[in-house]
Amino acid sequence: MSMDAADLVCLESLLGAEAPPDWLARLRRALPGRSITVCDAADMTEGQPYREYPAFEVYLVDGSGHCWQLTQNPATATALVIAQRRRRAVS
Repeated sequence: MSMDAADLVCLESLLGAEAPPDWLARLRRALPGRSITVCDAADMTEGQPYREYPAFEVYLVDGSGHCWQLTQNPATATALVIAQRRRRAVS
């Protein structure tokens, strides 16, 4: 199941400027059947994010082959990794 234009609009609306507190539940409802993994942005040491938002980095995963790999091509993406950025404390 590849990412289409509607999926990308959904990502933008949910993860953009100010993500709602229930962003993950909404994302899972909007993209049923898609594997969505959430991690800390510091855990993503390889590859470049497909999109970057204020609080998140989105990585597309191509799981069509034997080994999963990051991709920049939505047409081959079968899963998502959402890497959360830590909020910096205001001093």
